[in-house]
Amino acid sequence: MLSHNIHIPRPSPYIRLQEVDVIAQEFSHAYREHHGMDSLPVDIERLLDWLEISYYWDNLEETEGATCFARIGVGQGAAIEINEYHKDLFEKRPEVFRICLGHEAGHLILNHPACFSTTYAPTLFKGDDVCRFLHKDSWSQYGLTSDEVRERISATKAAKEKLVKNAVMSRAAYEAVQAIDDKCEPDWMFWQAEHFARCIAIPSEKLYSLIERDPLSAGWGRIYELAKVFEVPPSSMTKRLEKLKLIEMDSGGKPVPVVSMQRSLF
Repeated sequence: MLSHNIHIPRPSPYIRLQEVDVIAQEFSHAYREHHGMDSLPVDIERLLDWLEISYYWDNLEETEGATCFARIGVGQGAAIEINEYHKDLFEKRPEVFRICLGHEAGHLILNHPACFSTTYAPTLFKGDDVCRFLHKDSWSQYGLTSDEVRERISATKAAKEKLVKNAVMSRAAYEAVQAIDDKCEPDWMFWQAEHFARCIAIPSEKLYSLIERDPLSAGWGRIYELAKVFEVPPSSMTKRLEKLKLIEMDSGGKPVPVVSMQRSLF
């Protein structure tokens, strides 16, 4: 992966999401300047090419149910492996695919693989063929419906049940089950990568510019409009606006704009 002379701090759970945002915006600026383009939405796949991050599809069920949409194969040049079992979902929901790629790119840019065998992220399995970044089962951040969540869970249920059965005979497998149910992917890594994905797909300056021309309003309508412009799930747009302190949720769970709009992340 190319850093393009952008400073990346040592991976740590103490890196704030605001710092992750700054890093994402620096990459966003450099990418747009290099290609001389400023259009929306951001072409995530072209961005990965610019970063020299490769990705490919694979059958990940063989990893004993520990992955969801994708993972980082650190033993193969830090490439992104995407689970073929969710290809149907990605074809129906390309905005989910874009955020997924951004999430994995976030892990690599923030150098999370350097922590795989440290006290921050203890190794879960032994053996050369399982040196992987294992994701916890989390779906809500992609804005999937309850039916889609049930479909995804049922698609991987059999693989996990196999691992549970193996746990009766194997202490290593038992520990793997415990890790999957707890935090295969440490929470701090997950949320840093997830925030990076939102920030790289929704550059703050572009967002502010659109809001200046057409301000936010109470309710979900404007959020859905912005989500379409940036081609991200509405849940990603909602969280981005919340983190920028541009909206907040009222007592009924409805988004309302913050009166004094913050014009800067800092």
